Amino acid sequence: MREGGTLSEQDLIEIASAPVKIPSDFRIFVNEKWFEHKDEIMLWTGQTVDYDAKYYYTKHRWLLKRMFKEKNK
Repeated sequence: MREGGTLSEQDLIEIASAPVKIPSDFRIFVNEKWFEHKDEIMLWTGQTVDYDAKYYYTKHRWLLKRMFKEKNK
């Protein structure tokens, strides 16, 4: 990186050529369910959840796996 925080042409080439990890179908499904869950809690209680997606997944992982399998039958 150049002085002043600007990116050089080489920096940009390295960033553009770095491989991008595409999320799995299951990870996308879980993310969608997390946002649906947050919306439902907001509708029911008028408040946002006080936990994060990792906690949600930890508490509901078996249900989410079962739902994902059922959806993909």
